[in-house]
Amino acid sequence: MSRTPIDRVLRAWLQSGGSLSRRLSDAFGGFQVRVLSQGVAPARPDELAALRRRAAGLRVQRCHVREVMLWGDGQPLVHARSVLPAVQAHLTWRAVRGLGSRPLADLLFGLRAAHCERLGHARMAPCRARRLAQRLERSSDSAWRGTPLWFRRSVFTRRGVPLLVTEWFAPAVRQRPPGPSR
Repeated sequence: MSRTPIDRVLRAWLQSGGSLSRRLSDAFGGFQVRVLSQGVAPARPDELAALRRRAAGLRVQRCHVREVMLWGDGQPLVHARSVLPAVQAHLTWRAVRGLGSRPLADLLFGLRAAHCERLGHARMAPCRARRLAQRLERSSDSAWRGTPLWFRRSVFTRRGVPLLVTEWFAPAVRQRPPGPSR
């Protein structure tokens, strides 16, 4: 997605495989998942396009969206947004609705039938980064301001039904590299 240079610690986080929640928990103490919102909500045009490309003939119009903040060491580390066709939140991906404050990774990496495709990573456009920082200040602090924000995007597919996950990394993740995957 992006050719902008990034430091090696952030690159390690962006390219890490397996459960991001487990890696954050290993690197930062007091790991928590805080649910910001969950339910039927509009998806952005780029999210809809990514879902439709992988939806194997499914009509994707309404979406189920879950947004969480992953915390460690008392600070926000990652803002994550998952998007899937709304009807599939009652069918193939119904377990997403019952996650509560558990990480989505508990579900994704516990399913043998789910396939992960990394779509890449990129630096967020400055205007979108400012909007995200303003929105997140209510749930965290000013940690998201003033530093370029990076994100990665993945699609998990189960029984032909896609679930799109976008993860925005706070500057705080640059404090510690991720440990080895388990």
